[in-house]
Amino acid sequence: MDVMPFIVFPPVGALIGALTNQIAIKMLFRPYQAWTIGPWRVPLTPGVISQQRHIIAKNMAETFEANLLSGREIHSLITGDKVQIALESKVDEFLQGLGPLAMIAAPMKGDIIKKILEGIEEVASDAIEQGGDLHIAEKIEAKINAMDIEKLEELVLGFSQKQFRYITLFGGILGALIGLVQAGLSTCL
Repeated sequence: MDVMPFIVFPPVGALIGALTNQIAIKMLFRPYQAWTIGPWRVPLTPGVISQQRHIIAKNMAETFEANLLSGREIHSLITGDKVQIALESKVDEFLQGLGPLAMIAAPMKGDIIKKILEGIEEVASDAIEQGGDLHIAEKIEAKINAMDIEKLEELVLGFSQKQFRYITLFGGILGALIGLVQAGLSTCL
């Protein structure tokens, strides 16, 4: 039995598998611009993320807002019970600092707190509306779309670097297994 295919095919398969997976990961972003030959665009250019960046940005932003942090959650934080308790404490502190005038202002404490809370509620509600300061998905989408594609690539590959290494490693292992099967088949045939 010839052992040479068992020595050569698995490492070659592993190398091919690892390299193709590594190239595929890079091709998610690259090339950054479409390549053309005359009037024809070269297929698979630009990279899928470069080409569909606006759709991906919208999906990422909506996913972030739906699953991680939304403007409504921030709204609840700003208008919740803790804010009311802190506000009451600060108004008490303010009234105590007024000295003799505190007796005149003290009966208005409830109205003062109510008006301040209404103002906070109004500002917070406006902020979560479309285009508002707390419309999280809109802000994230705009930032991703404004980001330079190289910076976006660095960002995505940066926080997923370990996972992408596993994809490359898996490609190498799969390639080695395919090489082993090829070696077995070549000796049988």
